[in-house]
Amino acid sequence: MLSWKRYIPEGTRDMLFEECSRKIQVENILRTTYVNSGFLEVISPTLEFYDVFSGETSTLAQEKMYKLLDNQGRILVLRPDMTTPIARLAATKLKDAPHPLKLCYTSNIYRMNESLNGKNSEITQSGIELIGIDNIKADVEVIITGISALLSCGLDNFKIELGHAEFFKAIVEEANFEDEVKEKLRIHIENKNFTALSEFLEEKKADIDEKTVFILKELPKLFGNIEILDKASELTVNSRALDALETIRNVYKVIEDAELSGYLSVDLGMVQDLNYYTGIVFRGYAPGVGGNILSGGRYDKLIYQFGEEQAATGLAIDVDSILTALQNSDSKESVKEKILIYYKEGQFREAYRKAIELRRSGIITELNLTNSYEEAVKYAQMKGLNKIVKII
Repeated sequence: MLSWKRYIPEGTRDMLFEECSRKIQVENILRTTYVNSGFLEVISPTLEFYDVFSGETSTLAQEKMYKLLDNQGRILVLRPDMTTPIARLAATKLKDAPHPLKLCYTSNIYRMNESLNGKNSEITQSGIELIGIDNIKADVEVIITGISALLSCGLDNFKIELGHAEFFKAIVEEANFEDEVKEKLRIHIENKNFTALSEFLEEKKADIDEKTVFILKELPKLFGNIEILDKASELTVNSRALDALETIRNVYKVIEDAELSGYLSVDLGMVQDLNYYTGIVFRGYAPGVGGNILSGGRYDKLIYQFGEEQAATGLAIDVDSILTALQNSDSKESVKEKILIYYKEGQFREAYRKAIELRRSGIITELNLTNSYEEAVKYAQMKGLNKIVKII
């Protein structure tokens, strides 16, 4: 019988040494960025009841969740995201807390991915949620905090794409499609699959007017700089769609006032999770990273499923993707000096005092544990230590 003692599950990985240190450093930078902006940190349980994630606004299919039973036979899951538990907190323990409620987190989430698709099942997610206010000031604060967090981590080559959930909803509702048809249409547009989208709309053109067919075909192409909003405005007279474009424009202008618009672009074909998002949506990308490094938006309906009606907006950062982006960037990481202190029997006090002195100066310092100076030299070479200090 095959033993799995020496292996780890698919979708997980061991993280060692310098990579582990870099990850903790990035997490601490993100946490500091949030806290310095007035966000309060929370930690939710790794195990939650399945019911927490099974509402109509759920963004993850139940077969993607890791499930198990408690001692009473109730279904539990390893939390597949952090926003939903925070919505639960906002509607229960924090419903009487001062609002707007500004919360932040850094925790692992767990999602079952198809075998061999290159995705991790255990993901470190760091983010913020701004709850209890519905205006563009809140949307802007979340986006700017995200930009500031990425810059603080050492990234400067990235883009945040802005979209709006209501733009697609307004256009597609004119066609009176059934939900299943809307979802197929959404997937083609989201994936920018022009051929499949064109064929799909040709099949349905008898049921919808020519102008709606045209704008839906154009939707995946509506991405680029802020001028793309002018082009989109010429394609429709739908008031909801035009209001969505105006919201994007206003958010862009405020971020431009903060001199951060160089990190922004527009993508009106961003139409993910329509049952979840209700307003501004955004995603961040960096060279060399396959998926997005940041995502978020306004989700005003989620907290209602826990018994409280509160507006909300937020973002989540994929910490492991940040590490990949930093490895691919041109920024050079500063190399810390590393010292090994060699001492003989009876010299521990002096050696320890010297180690404390060096560590307080920010130098990585080890006390030698080998029996001879030759062994100490060999250890320092293998470990990559810069210098050996001998206590005389």
